[in-house]
Amino acid sequence: MLIRVGRPARWGAAVTALAAMLCAAGAGPAAAGPNERTQNQVRAGGQAPGQEPSGWQPLHTAPFEQKAGDVCSFALKGDIVQDGERIRTLAWDTAGRPTVQQVTGPLTIRFTNESTGASVVRAVPGIATIQYHPDGSQTWAGSGHMAVAFHSGNPYHAPGEYILNGRIDLELHPGVGAELTSLKGTSENLCDTLAG
Repeated sequence: MLIRVGRPARWGAAVTALAAMLCAAGAGPAAAGPNERTQNQVRAGGQAPGQEPSGWQPLHTAPFEQKAGDVCSFALKGDIVQDGERIRTLAWDTAGRPTVQQVTGPLTIRFTNESTGASVVRAVPGIATIQYHPDGSQTWAGSGHMAVAFHSGNPYHAPGEYILNGRIDLELHPGVGAELTSLKGTSENLCDTLAG
């Protein structure tokens, strides 16, 4: 699982690259379309009456680049080696927008220090449940592995590209950044790993 949290000045409507992809695909909290339901079909914060959660849909992660000084002291590039992630919707609001989704599946990324060419490959499979809140914030509860970028200026965490392993809880705050609220497991800062 990959979480790309934008810097506050670039936050905009989507607080993560995943949220942006979900919206573009018609699956995210601000999306309308195939999953849209009328008010009499949906209970607030719940499933449509008589409906099961939506089926799993493919979710693709794009390659990314971080400028020097933003996440690491050097420019960091992420290339997708394997991408088998999937997403499904578990609950909708009265306007038919997803309020709870799950993401799971294999994802492998090659992280490269663009100054030295040094690289490492990390598999980040796992499962996460995402709750979208009316104020634009998100709560992520996951287990397995996550790649999370903490940008400079984040008041909750030092900058870095972290591989988190174990039981992971995050809060994503619009205009501020990601807050790691709980980690029962291990972490690796790839900025340190790739610095040499």
